[in-house]
Amino acid sequence: MKWQRWHAVAAAAALVAAGVASFANWGGSAPSADAGAVVEPPVPAPDGLLADIYVTSPNASWTRLQRGVGGAVGILPGTLPGVFVALADLDVVFVDEIDGASPMFGVLAGDPASPGAAFAMKLVDARRARLLLADGDTSRFGAKEADGMTRLVPKNQDARDRRFELAITQNGYLLVARAAADLERLGPYATRTLPSRPLPTEAAVSVDIPKSALQAVIKPRLESLWDDGKSFLLTQDERMRAERGRAPDFGDPIAIVAALDAALGRRVAILGDLEKLRLSLEITEDAAVLTAALTPLGADGPARRWVDGMKLGDAAPVLALPSVSALALSLRDGEVDRDEQGEELEKAITTSLGPRLKDPGKLHAVIQAMTKARGESVALALGLDDPTGLFVRAPVRDPASADEAIRGAFDLTKAEPFKELLGVREVIASSDELPDLGKIAVATVARVPDHAKRAADTAARARAAPTKWPAAARAASGMRRARPGSWIGQIASLWRRARRS
Repeated sequence: MKWQRWHAVAAAAALVAAGVASFANWGGSAPSADAGAVVEPPVPAPDGLLADIYVTSPNASWTRLQRGVGGAVGILPGTLPGVFVALADLDVVFVDEIDGASPMFGVLAGDPASPGAAFAMKLVDARRARLLLADGDTSRFGAKEADGMTRLVPKNQDARDRRFELAITQNGYLLVARAAADLERLGPYATRTLPSRPLPTEAAVSVDIPKSALQAVIKPRLESLWDDGKSFLLTQDERMRAERGRAPDFGDPIAIVAALDAALGRRVAILGDLEKLRLSLEITEDAAVLTAALTPLGADGPARRWVDGMKLGDAAPVLALPSVSALALSLRDGEVDRDEQGEELEKAITTSLGPRLKDPGKLHAVIQAMTKARGESVALALGLDDPTGLFVRAPVRDPASADEAIRGAFDLTKAEPFKELLGVREVIASSDELPDLGKIAVATVARVPDHAKRAADTAARARAAPTKWPAAARAASGMRRARPGSWIGQIASLWRRARRS
């Protein structure tokens, strides 16, 4: 996954790094020695904790990120503290007061849509930093003492224009928050509790989402979002049925929504059965790797069964895909998972097509043969450059079943309702000779041009439900279809010319 090939991944990493400066997501510092620092005990986690964030090597990771991404990221300041100072509109000389070699810590809590956030960075010398920011003759801030920290209050800035709230803590951190209340509510946890824990060393950035957030916040929110989406889809289906006076041409939205409901329900149940979810971003000289580590809650819950059933393997299938792919993905499934996926796919197609599927047995035979033929891995690539398309590569464990599945799938495209649904004009079978592969069978599906398909669909709908026009509309339609030589045609021609002029 080279930088040149994976601009999207690198850009996402850049946004995460920029999020450190905006303090909507990150925060932190490390317990390095400081002459002006005071050692303070840890505090309990805040109510509504959403995530703990650890940035283990701020400057080193930011440098690698800049070199890899380039572009707009490359012209930003060369250190992560420098990014913060620029966004917070502080004097550039203050960059040297933040220790970019020490870890940084942050915390998110509250409403996921607009969370409270606090971010802490270790200061080289807390007393000198306070002198520059608040106690000097030309300092832009005034000092306001609070519990365990000194808040920095702008002297000449309208409070409504302030991007962040700032404070210097007694244990030597520069604390930044989205709101003043977050300084006192989240600051002690970010500067005293998180630095006291073992530091994750496997990645440049680690985000820990605890059980409380998964079960009490994220899972209910996802369920609520899907309930709203499901209600919207079903309401739209009911409205369109009433307007058109008939069922949809293809697919039953009620059946499709039911299939999605079952699939999403299982995934959300897994998410709510986790003890912890850790997202780790590692930035190397030539790659950015994002890893999700899931810790199941119990010994026999949905998350444990899902994790135990995972198939592990190397990245060879996805690496064998075309290097110009816009997106490449490989999946591994066990025997039970493959059987379940086949059953789910067959159920989703048969229920959505309903009575339009004249011969469900053929579909069943194709899916059964496909399930029997495929191995544990499958790799897919999406190409957006010319020629566009989807490329699928899968090892075959049963050649006879694979041949049956492929031939059966193309036979299905020749029959209704798939022929009309896919706009198939004809299917041409041939053979070819390829280097390193030998003789292969080739099937080409020729599709009906989009404009012809739209015209055919319009005509079919008109035949199924003829429109009853008022007399005036029929007269106007007759005028448009009148022969050029008739007096009605002459009037219509003059009218069209007048409109064009």
